[in-house]
Amino acid sequence: MDGEESKMDEEEYQKILKILYIIEKQEPGSPVNSDNLKLLLDMRYDELLSNLKYLKEEGYIELKEFYGDDFEANITPQGIKNLENMNEE
Repeated sequence: MDGEESKMDEEEYQKILKILYIIEKQEPGSPVNSDNLKLLLDMRYDELLSNLKYLKEEGYIELKEFYGDDFEANITPQGIKNLENMNEE
């Protein structure tokens, strides 16, 4: 992976975390479903799911996958801290 691709990934991760953070602040504990995330992020399903799985592995989000293409995601306290640290840089 080159530097440009890595930068793009970081921007996508931050964009996802920002949306989950905003929703968490508005409705604490309420997960965001796959349809809403796809609309808000304007991202292909496979690309979105790949990014979400990475964020889950890092401990930044909770991800619940269901049958078909459905899932729900929440930002974790670690994800909030990471996002706040990114914004300080």
